[in-house]
Amino acid sequence: MAAKAENDRNYRFEDIEIDPRFVVCESEMKLTFAVWIAYTIVSVALCYFLGRGDPSNYAYLWGVPLWMAVGVWLTTAVFFVAVILITFFVFRNMDISK
Repeated sequence: MAAKAENDRNYRFEDIEIDPRFVVCESEMKLTFAVWIAYTIVSVALCYFLGRGDPSNYAYLWGVPLWMAVGVWLTTAVFFVAVILITFFVFRNMDISK
């Protein structure tokens, strides 16, 4: 009889109790996507705006054009530190054994 009650599909969505862990995971997911989108926009914008112009006028850093060093290396390093800080100070460690 208990198996039949578990498989019963006659309920309203309003009757479902929301697990608070899902609410936390949703906000963390939105933050993760926001950081990823910000990284993509900043990286592409820096590469585009710094990489315009005549290539003979480019500045170089260790044999790499400065637009690539700033747009790719520096941006990646800054966002890497940001992700580490978010992971340790914003994301929550939740017990999933319930």
